[in-house]
Amino acid sequence: MHRILLILAITLALWPVAAHAHRFGPPWQARVSVDRTVVYTQPDAASPAVGPLERGQIVVVIGETKAETNTEWSQIPDGYVRSGDIVEDVLPWIAEVTQPSVSIAARPNSKEPIRRTARQGDLLRVTGASPGIDGDTSIWWATTEGYISLSSVRAATSEWATNWILPNADLAANGWWGAIRTQANVRTTATTNGPVVGTLNPGDRVKVLAEEQGDAVGANATWYRIDGGRYAGAFVHSSLINRLPEPKPVVASPPLSESETKEPWIAVSRASATLTFFDADATPRFSTYVSLGRAGVETPSGDYDTMGKYRFDTMTSVSVANADHAYHLPNVPFVQYYRDGGYAIHGTYWHDHFGQLESQGCINLTWADSAYLFTLTLPPVAPEDIARWAVNQPATPLVILN
Repeated sequence: MHRILLILAITLALWPVAAHAHRFGPPWQARVSVDRTVVYTQPDAASPAVGPLERGQIVVVIGETKAETNTEWSQIPDGYVRSGDIVEDVLPWIAEVTQPSVSIAARPNSKEPIRRTARQGDLLRVTGASPGIDGDTSIWWATTEGYISLSSVRAATSEWATNWILPNADLAANGWWGAIRTQANVRTTATTNGPVVGTLNPGDRVKVLAEEQGDAVGANATWYRIDGGRYAGAFVHSSLINRLPEPKPVVASPPLSESETKEPWIAVSRASATLTFFDADATPRFSTYVSLGRAGVETPSGDYDTMGKYRFDTMTSVSVANADHAYHLPNVPFVQYYRDGGYAIHGTYWHDHFGQLESQGCINLTWADSAYLFTLTLPPVAPEDIARWAVNQPATPLVILN
């Protein structure tokens, strides 16, 4: 996908960061960073109080203002809170549906097709806040299943929810790829009693990161913890996944270096929809399937360098002249730009069509694969960095082959 530059101060451990009035504008999600703050009807502590918010509660900032006393205030749907009492939070979180039923739209517009109807108590992974598109004036929660109204969910606290955690980057190198053989329920744990968080369909591809013994289905008690787009970190019964051939390392010559210094590099094959990271001695360290650009928005072939890295960035069609549909994707993970116009290698939370054509021209990876690749490439992104652009710094060459 393409992007609008989003300046974020994100730590290496991916914790929330301080909010700033000068950042790319609202809406955006934040958490309360003090023990208790008060929501007021106006940006004035003398105005009537709406109610308290406790540390850790999630809010959506829809505007910012400064009072005559120079106090900075953040507007949320219920009123105003002091800006110093909240911090921007780019991390995904698990929500619980609070309404009897709620429609999940394919994109943030009330006229969009309904992708799924969620029921009260269902769990969803929320990735951030999104404005409406194509004239829609609402603000939406973006989830890995689609877009829902702000009032339809709350933060989930059940044991089921706390078990659905994102996989670590170090699991990516030893995982293997599988294809969904028949419609598969995805659960938070290796048990048929666990809540279903979504469905994978034949043709979807996931990466298996670990095996776990759980409830037997027939005589088979083996479950797989998966990596992917929509349900990274969740579980699927092993009978529902067929192992795929391992992605072969891309056959390519190392890119030429002006300094003739050997360095790590990346090669992508459009023909096989695979990516390989090579060490400086041209030994392939890591190969995986990726999703590339559809017809009309193809991933461009050629020689490039990683020119900018962001742990999270917001991507939108507003800045893209050739986008084939409108979109707004908050907090896309592990983004590495390599060409002007927003072309990037990045993690993906909205589909599981790896090894296929699905993107707007970018190179889509699973959550753990993108996190792992992010640790291998140059320039490094230190904990104190907002991000890192390869200006007068080493970068990682990228070769995209037909």
